[in-house]
Amino acid sequence: MLTQRYSKTKNVLTAARERVAWIFDCYDNIIVSISGGKDSTVIAHLALTEARRRERKIGLFFLDEEVVYLSTAEQVEYLMGLFPKNTNRLWLQVEFNLTNATSLTEGQLKAWEAGKHKIWMRSKGRNNIVARPWGPTPTIRNKDKGFGFYDVVDNFESCYLDTAFLLGVRATESPNRWRAMVKNPVDVAGQRFYWGTQRSRGNASLYPIYDWNFHDVWRYIHDEKLKYSKIYDFQFMKGMGIGEIRCSSLIHEKSFKSICDLPEFEPKTYEKLMKRIKGIGFAQETGKSALMFKARKLPRNFNSWLAYRDFLMTTYPDPDKLAIFRRRFGRQLNNEYVARQQCRQLVLNDYENNLSVRNESDPREQLIEYYRSVL
Repeated sequence: MLTQRYSKTKNVLTAARERVAWIFDCYDNIIVSISGGKDSTVIAHLALTEARRRERKIGLFFLDEEVVYLSTAEQVEYLMGLFPKNTNRLWLQVEFNLTNATSLTEGQLKAWEAGKHKIWMRSKGRNNIVARPWGPTPTIRNKDKGFGFYDVVDNFESCYLDTAFLLGVRATESPNRWRAMVKNPVDVAGQRFYWGTQRSRGNASLYPIYDWNFHDVWRYIHDEKLKYSKIYDFQFMKGMGIGEIRCSSLIHEKSFKSICDLPEFEPKTYEKLMKRIKGIGFAQETGKSALMFKARKLPRNFNSWLAYRDFLMTTYPDPDKLAIFRRRFGRQLNNEYVARQQCRQLVLNDYENNLSVRNESDPREQLIEYYRSVL
């Protein structure tokens, strides 16, 4: 498959290389955020190639969530070692909170929790950053949730001035991604552009491959003969769709269903995860069930999603998080379509509202009414 065209005179690869070169012209300090996934592999290689051409160094930043595929950690290590003379290793392994969608009684995991080193998924790396590089009083977005993933990112970025943070974010992945990228355009060197987000302290988050599609990424990986996480091969062989093929935290509400296939993909990782956190065995058995985490099929003992939602709220074990759900649901419509989505949030312990509810009438009913009127 040919790389898609960016304009009549260039394709998206040429455009991305020009963007990366322009970033090197404008910024003395450049850091690439990597996750071990396909997109960050591409952006890291593009930036490292330009750094080597200019005989400069850039940072590769990896926030280690601990509960990830072993293949993810191996891919990050591979990227860190691609061009060592041009790489500042910024592999961060510090304590912070992660949402755990597999358990209602243990709604958060404290990654790299002190005193639990014997059951960590992996040992901390000798050359990694294992102490918080910011001050003793970090900024926290929501103190009710504690020091979380995005708090780590915010405080890490606050350690730098006038720095370009490059991310492998692509607009084609979702409308939310597109909105997030264009809402705060960046002004640099007298130019205004929409493939970045302005940050504080003169920093900017930039997305040089924002207009790439799924096939462009894999074409680049193939042509450059880059290694990639073997999890993608497993997921492809399992028949997963483009939107499902991903490498990320294993317990987050948007990706925890990866646990269902984890014993097959990485059995040793699954064994360690079982010892590390509650709810893993149950999630592995029911993660793809329409009755449980997907909330697509109503349980037998309930005749409506509204009744099921009220039951879940009555039996919810955490009063503080229940109050969050009550406030949120109180602002939403009280119908079956919305209630089913609310049930999913409750079952997944999504008090952070990462899987937001579409607060509207059932689109299927609207469609039925339309056809009744025209047929």
